[in-house]
Amino acid sequence: MNIHEVSSQSVNQMGSTIANAVEDHALVSVPLEERQSGFKLAMSPVGVATALVIFAIGGFTVLLSGFWTGLLAGFIATIIGFTLSYFLGKMTFQTGMSSTVTSRFFGFGVKGSSFGAAIFAFMILGFLALESALLYEGTLLMFNLQDTIFVRISLYGALTLTWILLAIFGLQIALKASKFMIVITLVVTFYMIYQIYGVRGMDPMQVFNSTGVIPGGFWTKLSTALVLMGATAGTISLVTTDFARYCRNTQDVKVLAMAGPITQNLLMIVLGGLVIIGGVPEVADYLMQRNAGLSPQQAAEAAGGFAMSNTGAFFVVLAGWVGFITIYAAQAKAQAVNAYSGSLALVNLLDALTGKKPGRAFMVVLGNIFALIMIGGGILGQFVAWLSYLGCMTMSLCGIMLADYYFVRKGQFSVNNVRVESCNWAGVLTLFISSGIGIVLIVTKVFELGFFVTLALSLIIYPLLRKLMPEGTATHFVQADIALDAAE
Repeated sequence: MNIHEVSSQSVNQMGSTIANAVEDHALVSVPLEERQSGFKLAMSPVGVATALVIFAIGGFTVLLSGFWTGLLAGFIATIIGFTLSYFLGKMTFQTGMSSTVTSRFFGFGVKGSSFGAAIFAFMILGFLALESALLYEGTLLMFNLQDTIFVRISLYGALTLTWILLAIFGLQIALKASKFMIVITLVVTFYMIYQIYGVRGMDPMQVFNSTGVIPGGFWTKLSTALVLMGATAGTISLVTTDFARYCRNTQDVKVLAMAGPITQNLLMIVLGGLVIIGGVPEVADYLMQRNAGLSPQQAAEAAGGFAMSNTGAFFVVLAGWVGFITIYAAQAKAQAVNAYSGSLALVNLLDALTGKKPGRAFMVVLGNIFALIMIGGGILGQFVAWLSYLGCMTMSLCGIMLADYYFVRKGQFSVNNVRVESCNWAGVLTLFISSGIGIVLIVTKVFELGFFVTLALSLIIYPLLRKLMPEGTATHFVQADIALDAAE
């Protein structure tokens, strides 16, 4: 009996109740009859890649490093992101399961996969928090609200409740509406670009010829851009991998793997750069009108800071109510996916640690609570540092899974003869060693791109440790069906 037959039997037994539908194959393989085309599935990573925080990263990269250096960094990140997405996607396509559950088979074992699930949850819930924080800041600006406790509780409470309901009951609606929201977002973005360069007469060459505000030579500017762009390569890859389990064939995986990295690292560099660089004078004027005490220099500095801390301000100032409504509509589909993916990681985390089968709906709620804690901890103010550390952990996770499947197993896998370890200590040790080295390099400022070092180390260290610690070392084996569908 193969994975898909096992999963089909489980689905037939579950029935068609709402509660079971909500689970969305969180711990089992996606049935063949539910597989879809790569073009249709591509709307999900593209929706995530056109979210406000990615728009902010693109514009902030150009502001810091200049347009062409930022675009080069985006091209490098696109190649890395596509490579990781495609080869990881082929693995989840074969298992039909999410990335964190797939890591039980490749690199970590059942208990060991809890580390990967924790990293993925930290990643995706961090983005959930960041997106909410950006929406909050944009709302304050739109309605000229004060940042009070009452306003925080009201706005963050309403946003959190919306994300929970969308992830539990409205995910399919959000995914179906995703292509329309993407089109609307792009239309409004082009409208803002038209307002800046067509109506207000700003010269676009000021953007294309910009060299960035970071002092130094080419490598300094490129490394700064890569800190922002490269660190998210593992992020979009793991999100894409979660949807690759719905692909019909490897060609669909390839289409899916291309969509997110190209949109996130190339398109958003161009659009983000044009809007952020061109819109800074308009935002500065807007701030001076609302705050009579601000000098032109103070207003310009505040507007530049909005590139990362309040990106929604550009939509509000340049497109008014249309821009404000757009950022909310666009965020809805991205936040639904963030909350959904985060819940999958939390389901696997608790299942791997305890053997219990937590409901995905409960984990959606728990994930949103964690996101609120991150917001309270000031994640928006620590964005660049968070992104760098996150890059080390996600790159290590990706590298270990790839090394296990392609280097150790030579791409050979069958559920009929696979042996699944309770804990793959070679993978766990590689995760701590490689990500630890990368983070130390970043913290000590020896090498800002420590996440690239982490990826390389993972691909090298894991096969070596696997030889020293072959299957079954200091652990035991579990049945394949238990690894697929939680321990009974």
